[in-house]
Amino acid sequence: MCEELNANSPSRQARLEAWFAQLKADHGMTKAAIARELEWHPQQLSMVLSGKRMTEQRHARLVAYGVPAELLPEPRPPRRRGPKRCSDCPGGSS
Repeated sequence: MCEELNANSPSRQARLEAWFAQLKADHGMTKAAIARELEWHPQQLSMVLSGKRMTEQRHARLVAYGVPAELLPEPRPPRRRGPKRCSDCPGGSS
């Protein structure tokens, strides 16, 4: 029974798209307009919503904007910055 329920329930992404469609119907706001308000490029918003570029700060900003947190992907842990080690580089490990 639970498997049937899960198979028939819409995905998080489908529910998020429905939320944006309702926002557009009610207020005429498109994703591109929201991206402009957030001072993001529309492609960046798209990548954030897909989970590819979701950080804690972006997640918090979207929630503050009014997007329901349960519809957003989980933030990714911060990536370590800095040069990559390589075996061909001086001082690199083998």
